[in-house]
Amino acid sequence: MFTAVKGTLDGYGYEQVTLAGAGHEARILPQAGFNLYHWTFEGEEILMEPVDLSVFGTKYGIPILFPTPNRIRNAVYTWQGREYTMTKRGEKVLLHGLVKDEPFTVTRLEAGEDSAVCEAEIAILRENALYEGYPFACTLTVRYTLTAAGLRMDAFVRNEDEREMPFGFAVHPYFSKRGDAGRVSLTVPCRRYYEADEGRIPTGRLLPAEGETDIHSRYRTVESLYLDHVFRGMTADMESKIRYEDIVVHIRASDCFRNAVVYTPHDRPGFCIEPQTCATNFINMHAQGLVDESGLMVLPAGRTFACWVDMTVEKRTEA
Repeated sequence: MFTAVKGTLDGYGYEQVTLAGAGHEARILPQAGFNLYHWTFEGEEILMEPVDLSVFGTKYGIPILFPTPNRIRNAVYTWQGREYTMTKRGEKVLLHGLVKDEPFTVTRLEAGEDSAVCEAEIAILRENALYEGYPFACTLTVRYTLTAAGLRMDAFVRNEDEREMPFGFAVHPYFSKRGDAGRVSLTVPCRRYYEADEGRIPTGRLLPAEGETDIHSRYRTVESLYLDHVFRGMTADMESKIRYEDIVVHIRASDCFRNAVVYTPHDRPGFCIEPQTCATNFINMHAQGLVDESGLMVLPAGRTFACWVDMTVEKRTEA
């Protein structure tokens, strides 16, 4: 039997939702960007344990990046010949979009024999602060489903405007090193990555993933990698893998997630494999004529976009 319980996080006073069953436990903070910040299986960490839960944003858990994942150069973007500045409450937003630290409203919470579900939404409307830097009315709905296999995220973007909207979508999970990055390894099946300048902005060139960026031909230990790269070439029938001593985590996503960011900082207890629909600075890349490379998506007025990410757990049997 699975459970889905809404409560309060001790010591912080934040609303917290806990999903549990079949050895899994997941905890979500709706007011912190609907961040699923904790996931364990049989008591062992899958996600990195947060250092400070009072800091909302992209430092822990699974931040949701919308409508502009990654960096926008100087927080300025061009769409259909018009220039916009990405701001929120008067401050420039250079990185990871608008909703990562905003409150979501829980709209569904239920559990049964085989699963537990939590769904929440956030709107960008003319009357709220998010519309200031992204003047396209829309609603984002995110659903987490916990099953014996692991976690599934479904996301839906509804265009509430009278014109088409440009956007990207991504998730930014911090997986745990479990205290020893030499005992955790990963593989991502992409054979190309984006060349970037010193500001991590793509030049428009795609380079072969060779040498230190070759993570497609075999498992590499997290300790051996120094990556903050956007890889290209994912499809729904491909999967990234994280291998711990006891389990393998399989990451798959719908076809719109053609990119995967791999981030392996050596000064944090976690690392990231991030399914993303787009490149860094994607709206401006599109405006420059790099249409396919940008990964920009366009949603017509009144339409809904849907996507999914699966993170499943398999127990290891080999040594």
